Amino acid sequence: MLEKNKELVRRFYEVSTTPGCPGMGDIVTEDYFDHHFLPELPKGPEGVRMWNEDVLASVFSDIRIEIDFMIAEGNKVDCHFNLVGRHTGDWGDVKPKGNAMKIPCISTFRIENGKIEEGWEMFDSGDMVNQMKA
Repeated sequence: MLEKNKELVRRFYEVSTTPGCPGMGDIVTEDYFDHHFLPELPKGPEGVRMWNEDVLASVFSDIRIEIDFMIAEGNKVDCHFNLVGRHTGDWGDVKPKGNAMKIPCISTFRIENGKIEEGWEMFDSGDMVNQMKA
């Protein structure tokens, strides 16, 4: 089961970086809640699509996920990865310079009945802003 849960998280990132997030409904529940998404985003697959297309893609282009490693225990998977892309949109008062970005991140997902039900993310925001301003 642990390897199956890790594969589900791999698929989550593959689909989330594909325009339109096709098949996300097969990966997350209709009530999927991500604790780092903007509060006005809906739960479920549509919230994931909006986060990736309306939020991330407004700041970064050429987005891809490079997974370093995953740890699974029970119904949880921790994923250590880098968000890789180019800074092409405003981030608060930081204007884009087109810098290549590699942002270290850690996500934890809770899986229920073969789908992702809940997610938490942390990323090195100080490093990210330093890369944007370089």
